[in-house]
Amino acid sequence: MSKDEKLPEISSLPLDDQFTILLHKKIMHKSGAARRQAKKYYTDKYKKTGVIPKPLLLAGQGIMEGRKCSGRARVLCDRVKKRFVLMLRASSDPEDPRFIFITRRARTIKNYHKWLEEEFGKKISLPALRRYVKQTKLSQYLDKPDFEQQPNAENYFDTESVFDLVQVDGCVCEYLKIKNENGKWQKPQVIEFYDTGSRYMFVLDFYFSESSLNSVQLFIRFLLDTRFPTKTIRLRPDQAKGFLNLKRPINELNLKFSMPAGFYMKPDFSRVAAAKDKAHLESSHRSLHNFEIRIIKNFQDRIVKINPEYTFKRGRKEQITVTYLDIGIDELNQSGIIELYRNEHNNQIHHFSQEGQTMAWIPAQKLNSYLSAIETIEFMPQQVEEFIKYGFDKTPATVSKKGIITYHNQRYYVAVGAEKFSRHRSTKVYISEVDGKLLIFDHNHDGVFLAEALAQKAPQKPKRSSEPKLPANEVEQIAEFLKNKGMLVDRPALIDRYHNGVSLAVATEIYDNNKSRYENFALKLDQSKQRSGVALFNAFLVDCQRYQRSTYVAPYAPSGEHQK
Repeated sequence: MSKDEKLPEISSLPLDDQFTILLHKKIMHKSGAARRQAKKYYTDKYKKTGVIPKPLLLAGQGIMEGRKCSGRARVLCDRVKKRFVLMLRASSDPEDPRFIFITRRARTIKNYHKWLEEEFGKKISLPALRRYVKQTKLSQYLDKPDFEQQPNAENYFDTESVFDLVQVDGCVCEYLKIKNENGKWQKPQVIEFYDTGSRYMFVLDFYFSESSLNSVQLFIRFLLDTRFPTKTIRLRPDQAKGFLNLKRPINELNLKFSMPAGFYMKPDFSRVAAAKDKAHLESSHRSLHNFEIRIIKNFQDRIVKINPEYTFKRGRKEQITVTYLDIGIDELNQSGIIELYRNEHNNQIHHFSQEGQTMAWIPAQKLNSYLSAIETIEFMPQQVEEFIKYGFDKTPATVSKKGIITYHNQRYYVAVGAEKFSRHRSTKVYISEVDGKLLIFDHNHDGVFLAEALAQKAPQKPKRSSEPKLPANEVEQIAEFLKNKGMLVDRPALIDRYHNGVSLAVATEIYDNNKSRYENFALKLDQSKQRSGVALFNAFLVDCQRYQRSTYVAPYAPSGEHQK
């Protein structure tokens, strides 16, 4: 047929041709058994009546509505449908008086079909009822159990009372990346402290790693933000290196604050590669991954790019989309969005598994109800903030019997806590180098802080801003005081005087008593600032010796007023 020729109108064709064309339009979208059945149905009807069925005529006009097109009434009227639904709902609820309660095994569509026919006094299509149940998903009433309580599970986790077990773990974000301190893209992670009994989230915050410093910082926040019951509390991190370091501050916490039949924090680390030991916390992390999308929405104006990446779930590789946000870890923490997530979790009702049963409660209410009926303890900042010294990397070292540590080809002299080391043999310890001095720890996996050692010369490099600031010990305070008075301090000599009893108060008193002499001495020297500083410090050391000789009283020696 050429382009200029037009298709003839269907009505101008012979009746058989019209039927063939219209039948094709009616069944062309069907396949398989449905196509064969429809073709046979309309062919038989056309042969029997010699009239093209109305559904085929409507199909030629583009109307494909089956029974409605043919003008036939619906198989199930609205009254039958409504009554059928009411029967199903009421018969599955023992407290619904609108119909008798029927046990689940006896709720068959045939029974309802029989009752509907009796009630309406007419024939009702059983296949139509079956189709209606499938289309409207009424099987939930047919399959509803007779009793709401669930059968006891064969295997479940033992129930823990509130504050019996606090779980600790980190969770790496899946769907977002931000910039780290080096300006590179990295997925942040959340470290969390979580009570097993109440499912309460104590503290959580964003970090880039489960390092010792990050773990200790969050542990201090946990201590400051929480009221603790006076009982044994098990703390369960995993075997990550940063978490293992928590044994040290936990040991010091117990040494300072634990009492018989009172508060005690027990390290209860999970086994290696045993996620079930922290199953409750792992379960909460699924909600945290969903919350990542809200973080992305909150910072949608900072989206740089969106890249496809891969993740592994149960050993299977799955493609996901990762969003890159032009923000840093500090901005993410200061936005308050993670605190919003914590408050939502703690103050909303959740469904939890308890002894194989599903129960619902609000974590904050359960925690506060428990704490209101028991004696509690709270920690002040000055009591726990010094635990930050446990967060730095540690290396093994040795303190000589003279109180000296050689580290990186430099000598360090034990300044504070020298009495804790033997004068007869060397002592093995762990040390952390922080801002030009050494923090010294006992040589055990839970060894506590013992002492501080100062380098022979004060460090010249400025302190890195990323490191937390540690308080200066008393020797450093004395050295700073003398430096401000124009003296050039020799650290080993000052440490020796400190060990012999020259405290900050004594050093201040000695200087005040000899201030005018130091000033005159500096004028007479007329030397460079460096030489003058050395001479003034030596004069100060001589005055320290005089002061100590004049105030020294031998043990058990009689005082002057009792001498004859």
